[in-house]
Amino acid sequence: MSFDGMFTHAMVNELNQNLRGGRISKIQQPFANELILTVRSNRKNRQLLLSAHPSYARVQITDQPFANPAKPSTFVMSLRKYITSAIVQDFHQLNNDRVVMIDLSAKNELGDIHDYTLITEIMARHSNIFLISKETGKIVDLIKRVSPENNSYRGLLPGDDYKLPPAQNKVNPFTTSETGTGLSASDLRAKFEGIGLDTSKELADFVEAGHNLAEFTDLYQNQIHPNTAKSNDKNKLGFFPISFTNTTTEVTAYPSLSELLDNFYLDKARLDRIEQQTKSITHRLDIILKKDKSKIKKLNQQLKKTDVMSKYNLYGELLTTYMSKIKHGSSSITLTNYYNNEDVTIKLNPEYSPSMNAQSYYKKYRKLQNSIPHINEQLEITTNEVNYLESVLASLEYVDIEDVDGIVEELISSGYIKKKRKNARKKRKKKIGENFQTTNGIEITVGKNNLENDQLTMKLSQKNHYWFHVKNIPGSHVILKTSTPDEDSITQAAVIAAYYSKARDSSKVPVDYVQIKHIRKPNGAKPGYVIFEGQKTILVDPDRKLVESLKEN
Repeated sequence: MSFDGMFTHAMVNELNQNLRGGRISKIQQPFANELILTVRSNRKNRQLLLSAHPSYARVQITDQPFANPAKPSTFVMSLRKYITSAIVQDFHQLNNDRVVMIDLSAKNELGDIHDYTLITEIMARHSNIFLISKETGKIVDLIKRVSPENNSYRGLLPGDDYKLPPAQNKVNPFTTSETGTGLSASDLRAKFEGIGLDTSKELADFVEAGHNLAEFTDLYQNQIHPNTAKSNDKNKLGFFPISFTNTTTEVTAYPSLSELLDNFYLDKARLDRIEQQTKSITHRLDIILKKDKSKIKKLNQQLKKTDVMSKYNLYGELLTTYMSKIKHGSSSITLTNYYNNEDVTIKLNPEYSPSMNAQSYYKKYRKLQNSIPHINEQLEITTNEVNYLESVLASLEYVDIEDVDGIVEELISSGYIKKKRKNARKKRKKKIGENFQTTNGIEITVGKNNLENDQLTMKLSQKNHYWFHVKNIPGSHVILKTSTPDEDSITQAAVIAAYYSKARDSSKVPVDYVQIKHIRKPNGAKPGYVIFEGQKTILVDPDRKLVESLKEN
């Protein structure tokens, strides 16, 4: 299911129950399209996420941690000026559209009360967040400014009159007396506002079973059952505010709509935020990777050419042996190969003497022979670099947003990117790795980048501790801090290793494990690269719930 008008209706009810009457104590914009308002309500701080992301736009309470950028955006500065300490009067929805309005009451520096509306429009790539003055109806500021030449329908700049999105002229299913009887799913979508594809199919089945639209909307008012489930037809995971009859596989229930969205968008939003922060870096690494792979292809082609090396040596030997049979000016000669008694036809340069022709083949032989060590050396260097860069790019798929700084530091120290003179990022935490504990109380530490992997494995861990890593796949080094691990602890460490790897979304992932004393790092090897022997291998399924339960707070 998408974040349609029906889901929005249920979410607005949840937000009113939890945040109405609260006070805004903090305003952040951790990412370009996302705003975080910390609301103090019922003696508890809650984070309200307003997202204008083109794919993941939504409104929810979130428990995910967000770092406060060193330099606030212009939009945040405007919000802090006008609505810091504002009281949340109400959440409401524009009819049954995906437009959430938050009524706010705030005092200015003179103590005068002013009313504002913070509006989140969930409209795919046109999603936006506005602060509107109720007194003037004008836009105070907005998260995405759009010049008039790019939007002829309405002004999208501070100071413009706020105009609602284009009306769809559909019926609000929560206020109509119509029953929906006899309408197909597509007819329901065309007639009623805010009904998405999955909702329309569910409603059509609901009405066909003898119920009506009023009973269906009552579920969204009074019988919320947040869940994720897979649809029967496409087997695609979706999120739902109520129990849908046509999504009966792998149903997972959640206590609230917000917790449901936190879980559903956890990896999607994380990867997107990491991409936003590392777009220029990954672009540079992709260029280097493309050049390296092209170089490997050319080196292999050069290596293949050396296959004729032994033939050139043979030709030189035969020409030297049968020198007296070669006539000056001949373009070829057929001689007997005394190694296998077969005839061999050898091309000659008519302008060369017999001796010069023999020396020409010896020269070609020596040139190719001398090139092999250089080609092999370059192949090894370039292949190692490709493996290293692929491991770095893979790590961006499974690390948390707060670990990005460590990867950037690693790339700076490795010379792949230059250090900025004035780095706006906050200093990276000094703690090495992330800590976990098995159900039997054994400590586990996970490296979040290749520099940490090296430090954990080669410097900070004891030689009799156990090292885990996915087999032949980029991933974190995982250290199980014991010399006598039990089976449960081995399995749990392997699950963590599989989870913090490129194989996170796979099943039956092979994980190697061995004592650290059997691991060594070759001289000059890239960060994170080690070789080992005597390992055992275990097959496990990555399990987020298990990993989260083992994480130390």
